[in-house]
Amino acid sequence: MDLRAVKVKIGSVKNITEITAALETFSALKMRKTQKRFNETKEFRITMARILKRLDKSLKENESVFLEKRKVEKILVCVVASDRGFCGPFNLNVLRFASNKVKEIRKEYKNALVEILPIGKKAISYYKKNKENVKREYFGIGDFFEYGQVKEIADFLVASFLDKDFDKIYFIYNGFISSFLQKAKCVELFPLNKSIIENFIEEEIEDEEVEYILEPTSRRILDEAVSKFILYLIYQFVLSANTAEHSARMMAMKSASDNASSILDELRLEYNKARQQNITNEVIEISSTKEAMG
Repeated sequence: MDLRAVKVKIGSVKNITEITAALETFSALKMRKTQKRFNETKEFRITMARILKRLDKSLKENESVFLEKRKVEKILVCVVASDRGFCGPFNLNVLRFASNKVKEIRKEYKNALVEILPIGKKAISYYKKNKENVKREYFGIGDFFEYGQVKEIADFLVASFLDKDFDKIYFIYNGFISSFLQKAKCVELFPLNKSIIENFIEEEIEDEEVEYILEPTSRRILDEAVSKFILYLIYQFVLSANTAEHSARMMAMKSASDNASSILDELRLEYNKARQQNITNEVIEISSTKEAMG
């Protein structure tokens, strides 16, 4: 066996191990950072949900345009994936989940036009490759950390519903469950469903008999509150998706590092065996030559 070739392989695998270990550490740091921000902003979102819930008795259903149920003719499906790879089945899972959801939506609303809003380079390339109806796209969200960075997306979605460009808007993303688990989720953003509000309230709010006096108008207050709620809701979804992405990449790199270490051990063993075999062969040759000369 060529010792030089094995030595080159050992060097290559060592380099890979160092790279994957560095990526694992970097991803772990980013995961903790986004998870911390996710937890920090969670209380504001829950408080907003509580406010909307408490206003329920004072605000008639469908008074707000955000609650308006229309004839469904145009639907927008937002799909969040990552910009970069090396994160295991993270993108495959969310894109496969989204494809199934889109099929279900098209089956339910047969006469409606369904458009895709891909968020993240992997989602953009996937839907363009599959020749889906894509008219707008966003990328660079993997490093979004401040809520103002998702404002452009939130403003577009709110404006699209208010201007009646779309009658229904869905948001699909990979939700962070734990460092070892991510789960694809689909949320119907518009028209706003009361269950969305209730899902983000961790404790029951007792029905209050108090009638609130709302100024300037109940509709304006509700519309402004909902706009803020949607902005922070999307921010939470993006933070959750980013945390899940970094977590998936961390686990993928850990697995790659472990595999590379196993291969490295095997190559070193192979190298030592080959080296020992060469030494043995040289000793035999020397002994044979000595005997021949004697």
